Formats: sequence, structure tokens, C-alpha cells
Amino acid sequence: MDFKLSVLETITNNFSEDRKVGSGGYGDVYRGMYNGDEIAVKKLHHLVGLDDKAFDSEFRNLSKVQHQNIIRLIGYCYESRHQYVKLNGELVFAKEMERVLCFEFMEGGSLDHHIADDSCGLEWPTCYEIIRGTCEGLNHLHNSQGKPILHLDLKPANILLDKNKTAKIADLGLSRLVASTQTHKTEVVKGSQGYMPPEYIDDNLISMKFDVFSLGVIIIKIMDGNMGRSRCSEMGSEPFIEFVCKKWMTKLRAKSGYSSDEIDRKCMKKCVEIALRCVVSDRNKRPLIKDIVKELEELEDEIKKMSTSSVQLEELVAPQRGCDSNVLAVDPTLELRFLFEPRKDISSCLQLTNMTSGFTAFNVKTNHTKYRTQPSKGVMPPCSKRYISVTLVAQDEAPQNMQCNDMFLVQTACVGANLTSDEMITEDLFKEAMAEKVMDVVKLPIVYVSLDQFQC
Repeated sequence: MDFKLSVLETITNNFSEDRKVGSGGYGDVYRGMYNGDEIAVKKLHHLVGLDDKAFDSEFRNLSKVQHQNIIRLIGYCYESRHQYVKLNGELVFAKEMERVLCFEFMEGGSLDHHIADDSCGLEWPTCYEIIRGTCEGLNHLHNSQGKPILHLDLKPANILLDKNKTAKIADLGLSRLVASTQTHKTEVVKGSQGYMPPEYIDDNLISMKFDVFSLGVIIIKIMDGNMGRSRCSEMGSEPFIEFVCKKWMTKLRAKSGYSSDEIDRKCMKKCVEIALRCVVSDRNKRPLIKDIVKELEELEDEIKKMSTSSVQLEELVAPQRGCDSNVLAVDPTLELRFLFEPRKDISSCLQLTNMTSGFTAFNVKTNHTKYRTQPSKGVMPPCSKRYISVTLVAQDEAPQNMQCNDMFLVQTACVGANLTSDEMITEDLFKEAMAEKVMDVVKLPIVYVSLDQFQC
């Protein structure tokens, strides 16, 4: 869409501070409401010599990119106006260009808000999906546009998360189309310190391995916080991999009722190994992003085989269960706990286990909109496990005496193997299941716990 500047000023309250949701090197981002939908409005700074270049690069690249892991461009504004401005203390009548880009609004904010010095505040299943999604988006930029698009400023602040924590690559203002996959020498690009590879810092060389290096730094920060790279340098690769896996497994086991297994550890180890290969000094030894995506696909194929073997083993040692009772086991079994902190998103985790020898559909929900679940519904193969991330959206203060009186519901029903799409799972499915007495409903009270209670 070609937005009028006056429209964008109206929906952002004249680009007011209270509507600002982020700032970058080339512009500020504001929240606006247009035709009933929230959108992100990025107003470029008035930087001499950079406005048109950054605006044109981001607009042209995003307008031709369509991918679930790349931010969606909704529209733009390129408008000039004459107004009085101060110059050397005097008011002069000058022409000023306004350049604005509009995107889908990402409720989850940017990834950097979830990464601290020593850890990432998100649950492991969410972290893995963010890593995989970022890899998929970067692979699309490098390999699906005819000519590769190099991002050149990939960092946690430029990875945005939607309400389901799906990762989307943003801010292509520094990106450029290149005619081939070869290494090029270029003029200085204002990248971000810590994410630029040594060949660029030393010799201004760019290639697809530039973005791969940045990706490796991001994965290390997801896995071990902002101190990850320095810790890896001190410990060495193998001890660092072991350290990170042990830390995450300990974090998982600390969750009420959470039980992790070999699959979790295998995924963690693979992600750290990939990251360490991405950040080696010799760019020729770094993998291509298409090879990284292939590795993750092979990992998931291996996990599916492991799950199938587990099902076959359980069917041998345990009697087959019908669909009349005990359809789905839910961990934790008594209550869902949140370690409450004001003005901060808090996550907890559920483990679902299909107790039957057939396929089971699940639907999870709460009685309040302040909670988000990922995924909220799905189909589970026989005797399989599924992890559900539940996030309490940031609240200004805790309820009185930490009593929230909220409830979490898990509906489950036996279904046929032909039910393969999440879109096929509707409320009517569970109403029909109730009528046929093949559904379970598990109710979990939601409990807020203070830091003092947690420590005790």
C-alpha cells in the first residue's frame, strides 16, 4: 500500500513517544492501528546520504520476499513536504523527505529482549523453533530469490517474534542483492559489532558466509546468553557443548513435572555444534545455510525414527490402551506454576503423553487472554510426547496474595490417522467426542509463585 503521511501520523499519534516500540540505526518503530489491525510503522531518520539508499534497499528486497520466517511488508510512504526548520539558529523554509515502511506487527517483540548475560528466558522448545525458523528465513534470502540477498546485519534485535513466538527476520536496510555466491570486496557497511566476521572487519569482504557467521553468534547467545562466546573461548568447543547441554537439561528438569529425554539433548547438541562451525575464522570452513537447514531436517527425521522405535517398544512391553479412558497424560499433574515477575513475560511448560495405541487430538486453552500457548492444538501419534509452552504475558503487578483463580484446560479426543492438519482440529471435534464418550478433559489450576517462595 502507498500510505499518505497524514494517515500514518494519525494512527501513531504523530509518531509520539508513547507509541514507540523500538529504535534502530536507521529509524524508529511505532505501533499503529489501521483498519482494525495493528501494524508496525518504521520512520527512517533524516541521515544525510543514507535515507534513500536504506529505504530503497529494504523496500525492494522485502517487496519481493514472501516467507513465513521473514517480516511481511504491508506498505510504504515516500513523501516530501515544505516546513520551517531551524538552521544556525534561524528559521528557514525547507523541503524535507519522509520515508516510512509499514510491517505486520510482532507482539512478541525482538529476540534480544529475551536474552540475558547467562541465559535465554524462553523455554527450550521455543528456542529450538526460533533457531530453526531463523535458519529457514535466511536460507530463503540466500537461495530462493534468483540472486542471493545478503542481510549483513543479522542479530537478535533484527529477529522479531509473533504472538506464537515464531521467528521472522527483519530490518533489511543494509541488505543487498549480489550477482553470484562469490566473495566480494565492498565499501564500508555499518554492521553491528560482534556479529561481523573477521574477513569483513579486516578486508571488507562480504559473501553468504557473512550472514552465516552472524547466525552462529545468534545461536550461541540463544543457547548460553550474551556471555556464550567468551565462555566458549575459555572452555574449548567440546567442554562448552557439554556445559550448555547440561545447563539446559537442568533448567528443564527444574520445571514442575517436566521430564526431558534423549531427544532434547540431541537437539541441543546439534544446535551448538552448528553454531560453533558458523563462527570459525576461516570462512571457507563455515557451512552454507542450505547445508545447515538440511542438517536440521535430517535431525528431525532421526527424531521421528526414534519416536517410532519408542512407540514400538512400548507396544511390546505394555498392554494396548483403548480410547475409553486415560487418553492423555499431562505433566505437571496438580497445577501449572509461574514464577511471577512484574512487567516480564513468564513461561512455563507442559508435557503431554498419548497413552493410547491410536492417534489423539489435543486442544489447550485458558479462561483468560493474558496467556499464550504454543502450540495450542495438534495431533499426536500413538504413545508419543508433545511439549506445550505456556506464556503469561507481562503484567504490571501480581494479583492480591498471588491468587489468580485462573484455569488451564487440556481437551483430548481419539481420532483417525487421516486427521493430519491442525486446521482440521475445531471445537466441534471435541463436542462430537464428548457425545461419543471418547474425550478426556484435564483441568489444571494456574498458580503464581513469588521468588521467595520459589527459593524456599
